[in-house]
Amino acid sequence: MWSDQGGFNQDGGFEGQGGFSSPGGFGTPQPAEEKRGRSRAQNLVPVTVAQIFNASNTDDRFFSGNLEISQIAVIGLIRSVKESQTRVDYEIDDMTGPVLQVRHFSDQDENLPDDQREEPLRENTYVRVCGHVRSFQGKRNVVAFKVLPVVDMNELTCHMLEIIRAHAAANMVDNSVGGGNAMSTSAGAPRAGDYSGSTNFPGMSSLHSQIATIIKNNTTDVGASVADVSKHLRGVPEKAIREAVEFLSGEGHIYSTIDDDHFKATDG
Repeated sequence: MWSDQGGFNQDGGFEGQGGFSSPGGFGTPQPAEEKRGRSRAQNLVPVTVAQIFNASNTDDRFFSGNLEISQIAVIGLIRSVKESQTRVDYEIDDMTGPVLQVRHFSDQDENLPDDQREEPLRENTYVRVCGHVRSFQGKRNVVAFKVLPVVDMNELTCHMLEIIRAHAAANMVDNSVGGGNAMSTSAGAPRAGDYSGSTNFPGMSSLHSQIATIIKNNTTDVGASVADVSKHLRGVPEKAIREAVEFLSGEGHIYSTIDDDHFKATDG
């Protein structure tokens, strides 16, 4: 599928397919770690197998960097299936690390006819696994509450982007809590003029680099809109901005979020 050494650390897309939600959140002031831990434990976090194996374990809670990954979703290929009366054991491989042991317990009535029983999925099937990370005798595994076949291979691409977004959102929360994000206002939107120090991206024109920098500096959940970019680049026709945005999106530097007018940078 893709190469990942665990560096990246809700409904479809970026607010996501499978019920993913952004980590963190703000309410009554309290210690940052306590607040993040309590809220993230309720979230379904997209991960790779490598992240599960490389995660730190503290009091039966698993962390990939700043992101708690105790309740996860992972997409991979079934390498083996073992059936018993009470559960089905899968070995899942997403090509980022060793195969992952997944246990899916069955609560089906033994009196059900065979044609009404839920059949285990077979080898060489891509599946989405949702479950809880566990460690038993030093070995990581997942106890699944849902194992679904992947019916559209676009789910793979979506899953990778969700992993990137979850990692970026975790870092954004940490910067906001610590007051370390000097490039944003209290609402997380870029200040006028932030693009003046735009990064020079190889193979890009000055306009492309400025727009990429404006979008990258926007730390809101929905990203920067075309209108936001236009406010920073007064005098540049909107048509030229849209053409540049389309170029940046096609080259993989940015991606659309809630609609075709809002974008975030793929490198966070």
